[in-house]
Amino acid sequence: MPINIPLLNEQTPQTVFKMINLEASQLSLPDSRELMLGALGGYGLLQAIAQAFNHSLIGSLIYGILSAGFLYGASYGLLRVLKEDAKFQRTAIALAIMGGIGALAYIILHLIFAIALPPPLPTEKLLRFLLFPIIIWMAFMYAFLFRHVSLRPVPAFVTAALFVLVVEVLLPPICR
Repeated sequence: MPINIPLLNEQTPQTVFKMINLEASQLSLPDSRELMLGALGGYGLLQAIAQAFNHSLIGSLIYGILSAGFLYGASYGLLRVLKEDAKFQRTAIALAIMGGIGALAYIILHLIFAIALPPPLPTEKLLRFLLFPIIIWMAFMYAFLFRHVSLRPVPAFVTAALFVLVVEVLLPPICR
């Protein structure tokens, strides 16, 4: 029996590009458990690859699993408190896809600068400097998504900042 994942549906990639430009919300995405699990798996894998440049392989895998688990659990808990359970799958898909895009951007930047700047140069410090706008974009993207789940602007931004803070600042030292 074939598994029908609506990933290649013509609506899904267009919606993702519109979400990157803050033109569409997660409510335009298909409501699919398979797509949610695939997006969370891709998010965890991309986060693990992004951490593999600075951490051990096991630590990177643990980080990928923990960050995907945190994204799933925290968004489920938040939507449960807001009594917006019906929007959970679409919100989790959107958070995972946008977080995965941020991790992919970091991976690409790391590969470009690791090749362009040999090891004696401060490649890691430069990458942290260049990563900051990506982190800010992720916070604004998460806030945009939380706004469409019925949070007001300030609580949406605070919640998004906490998500990014936990995933980008608190989890990496734990998973070394």
